[in-house]
Amino acid sequence: MRCCAAIQAGSLPQRRDRRHGSAAKPMGRCALARIPGPVPGSPALPASPSRISRYRLPAFAVALVLLVGVAIASLTAVAGLRSSNAWIEHSYEVINQIEVVERSIRAVEANARAYRLTGHPDFRSEYLAAAPEVDRTIEALTMLIRDNPDQDTRARHLRDIARQHLAELRRVHDLQEARGAEAARLATDPGTVLRQWGEIEGIGSQMRRDELRLLAERKAANHRQAVQLSVIVILGMLASGAIMVILMKSLTRENRRALGLEKEARGAAHEMALSMDQVNRLSRQRHELSRYSGLLQSCTTRDEIVQLSIETILRLLPGASGRIYLLRASQKFHDSVASFGEAMISSPDALLPEDCWALRRGQMHMLAGVDRRQLGCGHLDPGMPAPGVTSICLPLSAQSGSIGLLHVSAPTEQVDHGDGIDELIGQLAEQLGLAIANLQLRETLRTQSLRDPLTGLFNRRYLEESLGRELQRCERRGLPLSVLMLDVDHFKRFNDTHGHAAGDALLSQIGRQIEAAVRDEDIACRYGGEEFTLVMPELDAASACARAERIRRQVEMTTVQHLGQQLGPVTISIGIATFPGDGYAPHLLLQMADATLYRAKAEGRNRVLHVSYAP
Repeated sequence: MRCCAAIQAGSLPQRRDRRHGSAAKPMGRCALARIPGPVPGSPALPASPSRISRYRLPAFAVALVLLVGVAIASLTAVAGLRSSNAWIEHSYEVINQIEVVERSIRAVEANARAYRLTGHPDFRSEYLAAAPEVDRTIEALTMLIRDNPDQDTRARHLRDIARQHLAELRRVHDLQEARGAEAARLATDPGTVLRQWGEIEGIGSQMRRDELRLLAERKAANHRQAVQLSVIVILGMLASGAIMVILMKSLTRENRRALGLEKEARGAAHEMALSMDQVNRLSRQRHELSRYSGLLQSCTTRDEIVQLSIETILRLLPGASGRIYLLRASQKFHDSVASFGEAMISSPDALLPEDCWALRRGQMHMLAGVDRRQLGCGHLDPGMPAPGVTSICLPLSAQSGSIGLLHVSAPTEQVDHGDGIDELIGQLAEQLGLAIANLQLRETLRTQSLRDPLTGLFNRRYLEESLGRELQRCERRGLPLSVLMLDVDHFKRFNDTHGHAAGDALLSQIGRQIEAAVRDEDIACRYGGEEFTLVMPELDAASACARAERIRRQVEMTTVQHLGQQLGPVTISIGIATFPGDGYAPHLLLQMADATLYRAKAEGRNRVLHVSYAP
């Protein structure tokens, strides 16, 4: 509203004076004094100079008073609007801080519960790191609402309840640290936790409702002030314009002014069209980023995440190109996992962290083709920045660590629209890094849930899941399947002689020997204790016996280095059961292989045995 008033009151009259060759001044006494005179190239005004001159000064004085009044009213209303907007922004800050407080309490409770259920040290670290954030966020909320006694009382009550809740979580955590997870579980009072959390949610909801009520009142007051300002400006400008029209009787000048206004209107319409185009473009970009965020949550593989990211980048920046790098496990190289677009600037398939300024600094590094004084990254084309091309390097980070790099190059005019496309790409890179880190964490947790930590082989749970699936596949294709049950001979005596640590080292060594001896399609598992199980799809009894014999001989020649001593060798006994001759169900094959194993041990150990019970 202020911009429109400024244009009507000052800018347009100045443009009219320039078109008539006068100095750039507002329409004041000097401008009005020239109205009766003839305009070059136009007929003289037909009005009576004496009659017009009698009302010139009073009319000018009235117009000046109106303009001054409009200006004073506008300044007063603008100050009121600024104050009202500040209170509205304050309400939004309070509502956002309430959400932050609730999220911080949820984070502490979630990490504490995760640690209590899993015992994983990462959850304990996150719990200990998140707990102090609760007091900080509540104190920040208290500072925001200290001007509101009711809200301040609720905030203090929320702080007390939150501290009680944290104290309960700390008590259970300390009990778990001292006596174990089972004791912590038994000591947890769900009723107390639910009651405390219910009070926290209730106080937060009440504070949010009260702040929303204040927000609605402030918005209404803001709207009233805006309407009042609009009415004052419009009425003042209309009155001033009416006086100016009465004073400006010259037909030629009026026509010229109409033409000038028409030209300015076309310019304003053009500017408005450009502004609307920019608004629409911003809206589409935000929609694409929102769509990306939603779809990213449903991606289950790295390829899906990378493909979705590339599609979104190309929607935000059509014609762009670049690469996505991920950090190797060695933590030394970043490997390219995907490239997109027709490369405007080349970048290698692998790079070191010191080759890129974004990886060094941990933040975006942009090279615009219009500025030759910028410092380029070592992994880009020599001579960057290239004319007309902008390069953006964004580190992919998660949990304060770098996991990769996103490099995007695009035409400079696309990046320099002024619509914050670089910020959108930065937000996309941030979400991409978090998504890849979460996927890696899920894969790590899944692997840990299916692997035996001592031997690195699959555990019994994976065996039970996979044996039935492989058995069904072989049955459909009419192929055999063999199950081998392995047991370390005299393992108890080995443990009693050398200690449990040596026994663990022996089992770990045997696990590596077994894993090295099996095929890619075989399933090697630790069944329990010193027993191992091998599932060999598409392998008949004779072939299974031959492979088992090679494993037995390899283990028989194996020794273990433990505490400077060479222990062993040891021997193993192996029992074999084969589908379909020895059974059609997974549990029958396991029972048959186990029975054959014990028979092999009874016959003297250190041997491979397969006894077919087929009719």
